[in-house]
Amino acid sequence: MPKLVDHDARREEIVDAVMRVVARDGYAGLSVRTVAQEAGWSPGSIRHYFRTQQELIGFAMTTLSARVRVRIERQGSRATDLDGVARLLEEILPLDSARRVESEVWLALAVAAHTDPELGAIWREVNTGLHGLMESCVLVVAELSGRALDIPAETDRLHALTDGLALHGTLRPRLSAARMRAALRTHLAELAAGR
Repeated sequence: MPKLVDHDARREEIVDAVMRVVARDGYAGLSVRTVAQEAGWSPGSIRHYFRTQQELIGFAMTTLSARVRVRIERQGSRATDLDGVARLLEEILPLDSARRVESEVWLALAVAAHTDPELGAIWREVNTGLHGLMESCVLVVAELSGRALDIPAETDRLHALTDGLALHGTLRPRLSAARMRAALRTHLAELAAGR
């Protein structure tokens, strides 16, 4: 009887290998060969799933984004007060080792997306989704506070804050999870209070 292969699980294994390579060696160390070596596969096995390195990287970006989106969706129904909004937004911050690796990988891929049209399209789609998330959070804060907020301006401000925390939390390991949480929660409280 032929061996049954779970192709989706194999693709997930490949993405995990991409993440380990990028976290360890940076984007410059990423190749089909290094991913194959990290996964314990042959380069031909990787190419069975992804014809080109660009296809592999694009799939890794999409998968990483989907993983974060699942966590956000789990928190979404709980975002009915400031604490719930903060917990939802914390899902995109590097508050633990797993999310720090995700953030390191995302940052490396986002830099590559700046000069690669295919990756750039994926990045723009994800960023548009994140901006929508920020707007939803600002709308919840406006509703909770009963205040008329400048939704576009506050959305941009919240997006800039979370991007900045993610960047600094990734590049400055001394920036603790507690400090990132405090900065986010202080901003949300000040937004609700009209400061």
